[in-house]
Amino acid sequence: MKKFTAALCTVLLLIGTVLVPGAAAAGPALANTRAYCIMDADTGLVLAQQNMDEELHPASITKVMTLGLACEKAQGDWDDVKLTVSHEDVYSLAGTDSSHIALREGEEVPLVDALYATQMASANDGANLLAEYFGGGTIADGVAAMNAQVEELGLAHTHFSNPHGISDEDHYTSCYDMAQILRWALQQPGFEDVFTRNKMYTMQSTNIQPVIRYFSQQDKIRIGSSRYHIGSVLGSKLGYTNTARYSYVCLAEQDGVRLICVTMQSQLSTDKYNDVRTLLDYAFATYKNYTQLPGGSVTAQLAVAGGGQSLGTVTVADPGVKLLLAEGLSAQDVTVDLELPEQYLLGAEPAVYAVYTLNGGAKQESTSVRVKAEITGLAELLEQSAGKKLDTAKDVEPGSSAWLLAGISVGCTIGAAVVTVLVLRLHARLKKRRKTAKHHNKA
Repeated sequence: MKKFTAALCTVLLLIGTVLVPGAAAAGPALANTRAYCIMDADTGLVLAQQNMDEELHPASITKVMTLGLACEKAQGDWDDVKLTVSHEDVYSLAGTDSSHIALREGEEVPLVDALYATQMASANDGANLLAEYFGGGTIADGVAAMNAQVEELGLAHTHFSNPHGISDEDHYTSCYDMAQILRWALQQPGFEDVFTRNKMYTMQSTNIQPVIRYFSQQDKIRIGSSRYHIGSVLGSKLGYTNTARYSYVCLAEQDGVRLICVTMQSQLSTDKYNDVRTLLDYAFATYKNYTQLPGGSVTAQLAVAGGGQSLGTVTVADPGVKLLLAEGLSAQDVTVDLELPEQYLLGAEPAVYAVYTLNGGAKQESTSVRVKAEITGLAELLEQSAGKKLDTAKDVEPGSSAWLLAGISVGCTIGAAVVTVLVLRLHARLKKRRKTAKHHNKA
């Protein structure tokens, strides 16, 4: 990998965050909760942590991944989608004394009901049903999809053996990984609606069961009359097993700052609630404003190859970002490196990243954020290369068939690259429109 460094930073689409080796932890020290992580929901910047990479049993916060994958598959189209309960959905839970909504084999359940049952009633049979849905077959297929998503997100301390969170030796995650899983899930269509619903949900009768089932969220932090109520918490998922003890993950927002907070292995339920309050009070008091950092602080040239030869170079730069920084810290405390491959081969998304490193000292957690870098000049390079006679083609002159094959090869390569560029641009525009629409809806 090539690396280029400058003082400043940027971001837009974050891939991951890691602690700087040897950095001192910032934030409250908790005695009755083993681990926690507070993360900026927008950028993925870790603001405070305690044992955030320790592998622990997650219990039902596992369902954040399950729900996220179900929402990703549905793409917001929940109407008229029904799932049929299998034998395994029900009887694999026998003897586990787990939470459920009494699904029966052969029962036809609307997808939307399965989503809210899994989130609000923490239904393990609902989680099994969803795993079969996004896995495309069995519960095991769903678990394989969960672990594939873990790998895609680049998470180093997570492995799932089921979709619901019943404790198992091979079922674990960390506070940092779970915070990143929630960040990813919040980007899936409809997930945030399910995750943040406070109003009771009604599940109508089905083809097998005439009863009407009612689901209400169980988090006392989100119940207005509770002494544990915290108004900034928008959505959450609780977890508990004897092995895992109490786990908790939430999305909270105050004065335009959106935070993710994850706690694991709280000894008592009251410890969980009290410690979450301590963490959110600290975070919202410490991180009140975003610092805007301009893009283009560091640039580099990246060689582009296609059709068996070099086509030229494009410019890679950091795109610009806003970061939550504690009082007394500024852009001068952030450095940026570019990570580039030796060359970019047309036809795939380029693996180019900017790594922003914050030296927070005693004021803030010292962390690094790895993000997609910005490429300019690719469209122009492709346009210049279209119809150009390749050196590889010259080697086979005057054979017309070889010429034709070489032309087809480069044409397909450039065509694939053009499609890649168009898709990336379309994705960026759609993302921008969704954010704009979301802000308008909130307003």
